[in-house]
Amino acid sequence: MVFNSLIYIFFLCVVSIIYYTLPKKHQWIWLLVASVGYYLSFIPVFLPLIIVITLSNFLIAKRFAKVSFNRKKLFFIFAITVNVLILFFFKYYNFIFPWNQIKLYPVDWFFLTDPINRMILPLGLSYLMFTVFSYHIEVKRETIKPENHLGYFSLYLLFFPKIAQGPIEKPQHLIPQFHQLHTFSYPLVVEGLKLILWGYFKKLVVADRLAIYVNAVYNNSESHNGTTLIIATIFFSFQIYADFSGYTDIALGSANIFGFSLSPNFKRPYFATSIKDFWSRWHMTFSGWLRDYIFLPIAFFLSKKMKKQTYIFISTEKWIYLIATMITFAICGLWHGEGWTYLSWGLLFGIYLTYSQWTLKLNKTIRKQFHINKSSTFYIFCQVVLTFALVSFAWIFFRSDSLTQAFDIIRKILTSVGTPFYESPYDLIYAIFGILLLVIIDFKREFLNNRFSLLNNKYSVIRIGTIVVTVMIILLIGVFDGGQFIYFQF
Repeated sequence: MVFNSLIYIFFLCVVSIIYYTLPKKHQWIWLLVASVGYYLSFIPVFLPLIIVITLSNFLIAKRFAKVSFNRKKLFFIFAITVNVLILFFFKYYNFIFPWNQIKLYPVDWFFLTDPINRMILPLGLSYLMFTVFSYHIEVKRETIKPENHLGYFSLYLLFFPKIAQGPIEKPQHLIPQFHQLHTFSYPLVVEGLKLILWGYFKKLVVADRLAIYVNAVYNNSESHNGTTLIIATIFFSFQIYADFSGYTDIALGSANIFGFSLSPNFKRPYFATSIKDFWSRWHMTFSGWLRDYIFLPIAFFLSKKMKKQTYIFISTEKWIYLIATMITFAICGLWHGEGWTYLSWGLLFGIYLTYSQWTLKLNKTIRKQFHINKSSTFYIFCQVVLTFALVSFAWIFFRSDSLTQAFDIIRKILTSVGTPFYESPYDLIYAIFGILLLVIIDFKREFLNNRFSLLNNKYSVIRIGTIVVTVMIILLIGVFDGGQFIYFQF
């Protein structure tokens, strides 16, 4: 029951109608039932695993709060280690045991379909584990107390709008919302529906339309020239953004319908003026998780251990930033999957960030020497273009099947020029049309705020007209082959 399906729309309508007809004190029960039902619509055999993870972490955290200070560390290490091993087992099972075959039966609206003859990651396991880690860390830091209500804790982990691809919610943001009573709010529901509509536009009109071209080129990259590969790489940059942010919009909109506020995950990342700025806008809950729970603790640990002012004539602060950043983004890359491509993708961002940090004074000197105004439109434009180019270059490693393919693509981009590939001119026209609409909307939101708003216009005829036009574009240009969201595999 993927988000981009009619079944999900039907499911969401039924769940929301029943939700608001139930007594408010029982609404959480229905949401939990609906979340379990949503999970059952994929591969039901994994549901007992998810239940065990939920129950065990609930009990461990409650026990953790009652033990002595010396034993708390042991409980914490035990909880994190067990959960890491579970995630590692499923994420790397096929890498460790490539010769094994396991029959897993997916479900199509509760009907078994053809088996999958390999181990796959249970739906949302990575995001669930990051949520669990966040919960235990916050309990250990005593920023929150362990949740005493098993139902609310289960919803915190399993709430169906977020379970598959996040956002990764901190407990202090989401759990208190389950303790509140939610009444029907027309403005909130309307806002949720607008988000869902925009999410479907991103997924069906932009991401899945671009995927046709990207897959045709990257799946046969040895047959294409550098010009075609540049176009495919740029298209993939927008494909993965529209795909993932489209999912997030549907998730946030679905949660809004029930009166819940999930954390935003994207803030127009391709208008970032630096790689650091990019990561403050891209997959924001994940980048925040990496910063709060990996980068900052490592940096703090190193700052206590490295007592000298400089090492090899370079300031200690720079070395700390280098080590903490490279470890953080190595973990980021490995989380996305096994293989050197994901690790290279993560390390490349680590190199970007380290270079930027190490050359701060040099860049400031150059700007001063050449009288460059950081706030000038031309400078900002150049920074946005450069940042997009660096990010798109990194996406080559992310999209490639191997390092060999990635380096071959880079070689062709640098040395080979030719006529762009296309099977049908309409594919390119529709793809470019989708990108332009996406960029125009993001540009308006980035620089014009609420001015010239169509969906939130004060005139109802403009609002309704915009919705009708958007629906028509989705129906006419959208790709309705049920293409999976890219980040489902992570």
